[in-house]
Amino acid sequence: MARKICLSKYATKHMLPVKMKLQEITFSRPVKVFQVFRNINVYGKTKKSYDDRKDIMSWSEIHSKGGHILENELYLPMQILKNPDLKTCDLITIEDDNQPQAFTAANLRFTKIIGSNSTPDYNHCFHLTRSNKLDIFEIRVGVHIEIHLLYGYFEVGIPKRLNFKLCDIKMNKPVEIKINGKTDFSLSSRRARVFKEQDYIIEYIGDFDKCKILKEPYEPTLKQVPTNRKVIDLMKPLW
Repeated sequence: MARKICLSKYATKHMLPVKMKLQEITFSRPVKVFQVFRNINVYGKTKKSYDDRKDIMSWSEIHSKGGHILENELYLPMQILKNPDLKTCDLITIEDDNQPQAFTAANLRFTKIIGSNSTPDYNHCFHLTRSNKLDIFEIRVGVHIEIHLLYGYFEVGIPKRLNFKLCDIKMNKPVEIKINGKTDFSLSSRRARVFKEQDYIIEYIGDFDKCKILKEPYEPTLKQVPTNRKVIDLMKPLW
């Protein structure tokens, strides 16, 4: 059973047993943490009407095992220990999917058709001095951390978009980015045209010099997306 989380605080006081002793990792320098919510829908022409898709594309409470903040401490899942950049990185993402069923076997075939640019990984570790790719975005550093569109035909579809800066990411100021596209395989492989809607919410939630490691089994955290957010709408008519 998931325990509820207030997104402005990212955790409740009663999520972890009081006596639980967790492994602690210290970073070589303070690390920025982004909360990323992702909602992706790949569909065919039978879902042409938005009424057929609106429930899927509506944000719901998310059962997260990707990490959280509790009483100003960062908790991350054990699988992040496999990342060689964990102790030296500048930025860690906590990634949660609105539709975890998008990665089930039944839907994987349709996701692969248009290009699966997202995976069910919970976290990524980035060095901000390098070029960093997060799904369909590039993370750059200017005065603030910047999010740029990284267009690809299979990742986004047509109509084609230019690569450009979408926004700055500032502390506790969430940004939502919405984009759609279509990929037509009918001429080359006789597959039906497929459509893809992508909706992301990105929020910079804090800086941390260490984290505690969550070892299975542990309960998922119930998260709600922030309601007060800037929206960047790149949606285009596809019909």
